[in-house]
Amino acid sequence: MGSCPLCGHAPLRRFYHRGVRDPAPGDYLRCPACALILLTPRAWPDLESEQRWYRTHENDPEDPGYRRFLQRLTEPLTRTCPPPAAGLDWGSGPRPALASELRQRGYAVALYDPVFGPTQAPGGPFDFITCTEALEHFHRPLDELHAMQARLRPGGILAIMSGWPPEAAGFHRWHYRRDPTHVAFYGPETLRWIARRFGWDLQLPGRDVVLFRAPPSPILEEH
Repeated sequence: MGSCPLCGHAPLRRFYHRGVRDPAPGDYLRCPACALILLTPRAWPDLESEQRWYRTHENDPEDPGYRRFLQRLTEPLTRTCPPPAAGLDWGSGPRPALASELRQRGYAVALYDPVFGPTQAPGGPFDFITCTEALEHFHRPLDELHAMQARLRPGGILAIMSGWPPEAAGFHRWHYRRDPTHVAFYGPETLRWIARRFGWDLQLPGRDVVLFRAPPSPILEEH
């Protein structure tokens, strides 16, 4: 059944089999090593399909309800990394609502989105990187995390918001998996694995939100 795109473990285990009337795009696997839940790769969308689906999302920067939704990430980020600071919105989308919110709070925010542009991520280093409702789309999550790590300054913050999967008994009712572009799901166990893998400190300030802090620069001994 292939290997895990996050930790490389093989084989993966069957987790959920889609029923006949199930609106999800395919079956799901679970990694016994890092607990990532994965849509079977044969059901992953291609780039054109992703673009069409993303354009159906109504993430209006001027929508008060959506701005309140984003505050689940912006509030803990502001407490942990107050303005002024320079950040990068990784997967900013066609209408960068999060970047707009952060700029109004006094941050400088660059954009990167491989689908809608800018398609080249700036090099940094950045005080923080945000990744909101994008982690679940990554086909090669370990590569993406390495790329983000390379752009964080020592002690910088990687702030992620992505739906945490429910227990197996409630997975069939979970609306989040019905988005055909959501190919992987990361709960607290998987987020702790990521923190250990990269040597990051971990904060879980609320459901679906994680703040990783990169380690500070090593202290050089005086000779």
